[in-house]
Amino acid sequence: MEAVFFRFLARELAQALPGARVEKIFLPSPNVISLALYMPPGVAPAVTGGKKTLYLHARYGTGRFFLFLSPQKTNQPERAPAAAMRLRKHLRGRRLAGVVADWPRRVLTLVPAGEGPSLVLDPRSFPTLADAPPVPADERPAWPPLEAVLSEPDIWQEHPQLSPALRRRLAALPEAEARECYARLQDETAEGFFLETRNGAPESVWPVSWLGRAKGQTETRAFPTALAAAAAFGEPLAFGEVSGREAAPQAAAQAAGKRRQIRALAKLDADEARMRAFIARRADADLIAALLHTLDKQAKIPALSVPTPEGGNRDLSLDPSLSVLGNMQKLYHFAAKGERGLAAIAKRRGDLQDAKKYLQGRQHVAGTKTPAPPAPAIVTGIAANVYRTSDGFLVLRGKNAKAGEQLLRKASPFDLWLHVAGGPGAHVVLRRDHPGREVPRQSLLEAAGLAALASFAGKAGAADVMLAKVADVRRIKGAATGRVTVANLLETLRVAPDPQLEMLRESS
Repeated sequence: MEAVFFRFLARELAQALPGARVEKIFLPSPNVISLALYMPPGVAPAVTGGKKTLYLHARYGTGRFFLFLSPQKTNQPERAPAAAMRLRKHLRGRRLAGVVADWPRRVLTLVPAGEGPSLVLDPRSFPTLADAPPVPADERPAWPPLEAVLSEPDIWQEHPQLSPALRRRLAALPEAEARECYARLQDETAEGFFLETRNGAPESVWPVSWLGRAKGQTETRAFPTALAAAAAFGEPLAFGEVSGREAAPQAAAQAAGKRRQIRALAKLDADEARMRAFIARRADADLIAALLHTLDKQAKIPALSVPTPEGGNRDLSLDPSLSVLGNMQKLYHFAAKGERGLAAIAKRRGDLQDAKKYLQGRQHVAGTKTPAPPAPAIVTGIAANVYRTSDGFLVLRGKNAKAGEQLLRKASPFDLWLHVAGGPGAHVVLRRDHPGREVPRQSLLEAAGLAALASFAGKAGAADVMLAKVADVRRIKGAATGRVTVANLLETLRVAPDPQLEMLRESS
């Protein structure tokens, strides 16, 4: 998340958060903090989504920085760590009086009312408690001339809002467009809020549109508010990482590894060409050695013309700071260095190619079936079958009523629940990486078909299957195991129970 975007996000948070009460503080995974905030009345429904409790999720330390509000909380550890309990001790039950932002450094301070410390959210370090409220930073920091921005790689140290990523974007534009865009970034109003994704994974979020200027398979989506754009950017990162379903982060890591390998091989090619050039100069050293008895060995000259065995002459460029003898020795030294270098390069290239083959072999072994991945943690100790839809979504189906209840308890609120309508059947959960992830229609129909197969309508020609979010499904107190009520039904899917869907089951 760029500072030039964080500027507008912090401004919207400063309008939405005053009056909110801190309910709990979670540390769901390394480098992630979540605050449960009971929102005050009067906050715009567009911010709260009709929920009384929102969660402020933030990343600190290593990894891609995010900060966003969401009606969903991430999966939490069974026991809160000591650091989370310490933060709760000082902040739980306190209302927020305001928000102070140092936006060029992307630092946000939550200032509670009354006496007590403030909470400082800094992307560079673990959240800290500050006894004195911070002095509001200048909303209009200095912006150096564009020429200085483009020519000084370390300008971000003095002007942190000018990140290396922003510099690269500006440098890639024609001069007129770069000046226009740079002037727009300095404005107090945003052009809009734009999320860039690559292969479905969030890449960056900006207050200006780079549409048509981004390279590769980048897609751009526009949002009406910075809060909405920040949530769309952060949810795949936060929820996928915390829940252990890191499809997008893992894909990004694999792509980054592949890029590193390509760069390493390209560097080896350049090094090999340099080593071969060193070796080629041995022939020049041999020519000098053959005529050394006729030359002034101690002469320091920039060039030397020597006869070749073929009968012609060869002009040799020499280092004028060295004698003729010194140049000959230097050429022999570099030739030997080139031979040693080629041996090292060959070994390094073999290591890189072996690593590439190893990774490819893990993904696919010719003529053999790819080993099934281990069962997801959610089904540990639960009598459930695991399926994978044709679009790659994980589907879990309880084998009995107790297993169905256990799946609902362990599923994320934004996962999808399916159950046949009008009679008994199995509870089915379709897992999503994050609340905003869309599920293709084909996957919904396959999951609904699996629910229909394990129901009273399993041998019927067609069946109606209810679809809802897990958050809207509640167990009926005092009722038999597996009986639930649904607060909000998304839709009812009409499917034909097809036994071939059982082929989607993953081996355990």
